[in-house]
Amino acid sequence: MENSSLSPAAAQNMLNEAGRLGAASRAGASWPHVTMLLGMGAISSLSLLSFWLVGQFNESLIWVPLVGMLAWLGVFMATMLRFGTSTKKGFNTRWGIFMAIWAVLWTIGCAIGLNFFLDDLWFFAATAAAIMIATVIGAWTEASK
Repeated sequence: MENSSLSPAAAQNMLNEAGRLGAASRAGASWPHVTMLLGMGAISSLSLLSFWLVGQFNESLIWVPLVGMLAWLGVFMATMLRFGTSTKKGFNTRWGIFMAIWAVLWTIGCAIGLNFFLDDLWFFAATAAAIMIATVIGAWTEASK
């Protein structure tokens, strides 16, 4: 279509449609990453509680919750990689922050908890709660962008 034959009303309609399509594509862009972040928060916080429980009975069985966690992590990662074809503006920065916070909390839970607080449920529960709060805030933030 030539520009000279385009009426102002038709041009405005095309701009409105382009804006609507852009908004729709941005709205759908975050769900795989939100799913990954929520899933990672859930499995890592629950596995910390499982690590504590296993430590109370038979530490050699720690591989059981770890394998379950890694299996679910694989499912969430595959979903994100398969369906996360586009991201919202600023995603890489936000994702880096979310992952850094998660990694610090996870390291605290595993390295400190399993070495110094193995018998203290309060430590694992507090760390699991912190992971839950951090990942929910991260997912909520990403979904709201």
